[in-house]
Amino acid sequence: MKYLALFVVAGLCACGGNGKTETTVETVQKAVTDVPSREAYEGFEWERVTGAGLSFWSQRNPEIRVMADASLPGAVVVRNGDAVPHKVMQVFPLKNRSIEDVIPLLRMQDGWNDSQTCQFKEVESGREGFKRYLLVPAGSYATEVEKQMKEEPVPATCSGWGVGNSGMRYFEVQLSCPDRAVFVEIGQDAPLFDENSICLTGADVKSDSTQVLYVQSGEVRIGHEVRSFRPDNDGREFWLVDKTGTLTTVYDRKTGGQKNGKSLRMTLKLEYNGKWNDGFAAEYDGVYFVREVIE
Repeated sequence: MKYLALFVVAGLCACGGNGKTETTVETVQKAVTDVPSREAYEGFEWERVTGAGLSFWSQRNPEIRVMADASLPGAVVVRNGDAVPHKVMQVFPLKNRSIEDVIPLLRMQDGWNDSQTCQFKEVESGREGFKRYLLVPAGSYATEVEKQMKEEPVPATCSGWGVGNSGMRYFEVQLSCPDRAVFVEIGQDAPLFDENSICLTGADVKSDSTQVLYVQSGEVRIGHEVRSFRPDNDGREFWLVDKTGTLTTVYDRKTGGQKNGKSLRMTLKLEYNGKWNDGFAAEYDGVYFVREVIE
C-alpha cells in the first residue's frame, strides 16, 4: 500500500472551543483509523487531508484528488479539466446540539424544495464515538417517492440530501464535537476518501496548505509568457496554472480577446502548489492551480 505523509495525529478527532463533551478523546480516537481501511486504487496513493475543520484519508493521483474547501466548509473532489469541484462532504453547525438543527440550514441551500418534506432517521454508524443519520422522505412525499421507485430509479431524495437508488448520503455527528454534523456523499463505487476515517478537528491549518482550496479575489494578468495572480492585500504574485479549461475564455471575454497582460479583477478558487524552481513560474512567489473561476 502506498501512502503520502503517513502519520498519527495526536488528538486528531478532538475538538476545541465549545465542542467539549463528557466523551473522552481516547474513546473517539479508537474509531479513527491511523491508516486507511482499504488498499488504494492502482495508480493512486493515500494522503491524510486536513482542513476546513475536517481530517480524513483520501486517495490521489496526478489527475484527481479530494481537497478541503473552507468555502463550504467541507471537502470536494477536484479533477483536471472539471470547471468546478464536486462536493463530497459539508460541515453544518448544530446550534442546539441536535441533528434537527440541520434542517433550517438545508432550506437555505440552492435547490432545496420545501414541498419535499423530510426527517432524520438514526441508523447504525459502525463507528465508535459517532452517530449517523439518514434524511428520509416523510408524509405524502414519502408515499410519492415509494410509488416513483416502483416505476423508475430515484437517484436522490430530499432535494439531493437524502437517500435514493444511487450511492449513499448520510450525516454524522462526532460525539466529541456535538456542535457540528458532517454530510457525506458516496457514489455507487467506493469513494476516493476513506469514509471510516472522517473526523472533525479544531486543528489550525497553515495559510499555504496544499490540501485546502482558497477563494481569493485579486488581479489576473494573461499575456506572452505571463499567467499571474496578485491576491488582494498580499504583496506576493503567483504563477497560475488553469486546471479548469475556462480561465482564458473568461479573460478573453472580459478583455475583448486581448492577451496583452492587462490586469483584470477576478475571484478564483485556488489550490496552492508550492514554489516552483524552473520555468517562468520560478520568477514568482509560488504557484496556484485554478480549480474554479467564480467571477
